[in-house]
Amino acid sequence: MIQIRPAEPRDAAALAPRLRSADRREIQAALGSTSPTDVLRRGVYASDPCFAVVANGSVVALFGVVPIARLPETGSVWLLASDDFAARPAFIVRSSKAWLTTLHERYRVLTNYVDARNEVHIRWLRWCGFTFVRRIERFGAMGLPFHEVKRERDAFPAEAGDAEGTMPEHRASSKPETSRSDATG
Repeated sequence: MIQIRPAEPRDAAALAPRLRSADRREIQAALGSTSPTDVLRRGVYASDPCFAVVANGSVVALFGVVPIARLPETGSVWLLASDDFAARPAFIVRSSKAWLTTLHERYRVLTNYVDARNEVHIRWLRWCGFTFVRRIERFGAMGLPFHEVKRERDAFPAEAGDAEGTMPEHRASSKPETSRSDATG
């Protein structure tokens, strides 16, 4: 069973030891020696909103939006996950665009930076309709290439309540999925 619920601070410690290696590398590249637990805790506290994806009683992903004070209606959207989450592509496809629509109710612009080595995230961000604004050759603590990405609410007027779309061999449902009874995703 998969559920999406508001995140709690303890969810950071539950997810951190099982974080995908690509997510760990991205944290290291952007922030240096900061621990995944600290990054996740800060994400939970700073985000408005923040959600936990729970599968069979275990936190498999956290996602949210950190408001950017100097840019009204703009937030830094993020998602960090375990391999258990990544192994559920049907769930991800069914719910991604609908949850982005929900996040766009509060934020006109969703933005962030993605490690240029993280091909899975790059494919998913493109599929979700993010624009790749620019490539930054030396970014973060390790000075590695990252992409700046953004998604504007006004660019997706037909998506309100309609998350139709395909990602290789999958279809998305029309509403954010908050629970699912089959364990395959």
